Amino acid sequence: MKTQANVYERVHAVLYGGMLASTALFVVGVAAALRRHERVPLDAAWIRQHYALSAIGHGLATFDPTTILLLATALLILTPITRVVVSIYAFAHDGDRRFVLVTSIVALVMVAAVVLARLGLT
Repeated sequence: MKTQANVYERVHAVLYGGMLASTALFVVGVAAALRRHERVPLDAAWIRQHYALSAIGHGLATFDPTTILLLATALLILTPITRVVVSIYAFAHDGDRRFVLVTSIVALVMVAAVVLARLGLT
């Protein structure tokens, strides 16, 4: 029973930390956006421009609200993915092979969904 509690504590810490960090970024991003009052076109060219790594670095350096909100959203999406990875590690560390297998299958399904989406097959 103690082993199971350790797994849940690790998973809880990941979920809680991700939620707190993404919420803090959302608050900062919304506050920065309210101060700037700029219009965002949201056309395809604008979106592609803001998803480049160089644009993210520049956006962070200039405290761009769009970049901050983008990172908050990415962190919020990555939190449950990180939870799955931490679960695999925790189950493996605790020697629970059955749950390592089940959680690994969940991770593979998630990876397959991303790959298929990138290939345009979903």
